[in-house]
Amino acid sequence: MKTLFLLICLMANGLLMPVNAQQHMTDTPNLAMFGRGIYPGDDTTYLQLKNAGFNTIMLSSFYIHANGDVYSGDDHANPIIHNGKYTGSREWLQRVAALRQAPTAVTRIEILLEGRWYNQPPNTYDHIQDWYDSSKTVAGIVTGLGPNSTLYNICRIFKEEIGVDAVCIDDESVYNSTCIGALGEMIGQLGMRMTLCPFRKPAFWKDVICRSKPGLIDAIYLQCYDGGRNNKPGDWKKKLETDLPVYPIFLCRGAFSTCAAVHNSKTPADIKADMVSFKKDYPEMKGGAIWQLADVKSYINNNCAGKTPESGTAVSVVQYMSELKNSLQEGLE
Repeated sequence: MKTLFLLICLMANGLLMPVNAQQHMTDTPNLAMFGRGIYPGDDTTYLQLKNAGFNTIMLSSFYIHANGDVYSGDDHANPIIHNGKYTGSREWLQRVAALRQAPTAVTRIEILLEGRWYNQPPNTYDHIQDWYDSSKTVAGIVTGLGPNSTLYNICRIFKEEIGVDAVCIDDESVYNSTCIGALGEMIGQLGMRMTLCPFRKPAFWKDVICRSKPGLIDAIYLQCYDGGRNNKPGDWKKKLETDLPVYPIFLCRGAFSTCAAVHNSKTPADIKADMVSFKKDYPEMKGGAIWQLADVKSYINNNCAGKTPESGTAVSVVQYMSELKNSLQEGLE
């Protein structure tokens, strides 16, 4: 029995993962842009995203509320899912679908489920913890993870109507690996992958990986800013004892509506330097990510290149996205 459990853990960690499950373990760098600030967005922004060179677009951030509704962090008044149906912007669905239409660099679309921060009221992962067990009774919610459950229906809409390839887990408060492991199994049954977005508590994330079926989790996006400012992908890879790829996420200048280096935000030059350093310690590292498009726009709208030249030189959204993408890519060379 112990041998079987060890085998399962090794497979879940990617150490014995089938070759066809290793979606991110290729020679092509995974360059990701977190897309907060693009719901419902506009056609111009989505065209820019298609042409920017990022191959993974993370639709972020989305929150589950106590009544089972799902909201975009960009619109706190109108849910995208209500009473078990998609009620969000139809134009947004068209824009998301267009990301894949040639010519495009985008090959993968994920959706980020974000949880509460410090001192915030319960949301996403509090509710997942309360609802995943079908033996529990919650008013207005169909508990469990079966085809009729509230959580299943939310994830089904992610897959069938929004068309995402993976659900990204950004739990920063609850840390219940049992319910996340169970949720991941359901996500896999719906034909999606699951990715992880940690900044602390590696033991929790390691347990999530160990509880997950081989091939379900295929990427780890590591927050290297704010509370995760001292994180290094190579260190986390060792702590997680996994062969799954670990990609650093950088906070770009323009964050929190300022050109300054707040919360460990980085210039493109800073990002490239960190990527070079990270790759030296973790030679097999093959990607990185930028948080987030709303901050890219903030950088330009605040004329950061003019007001704070040390923050960078970009004077347009297209130029800034290109510089950020290049900082990730060139740091891998």
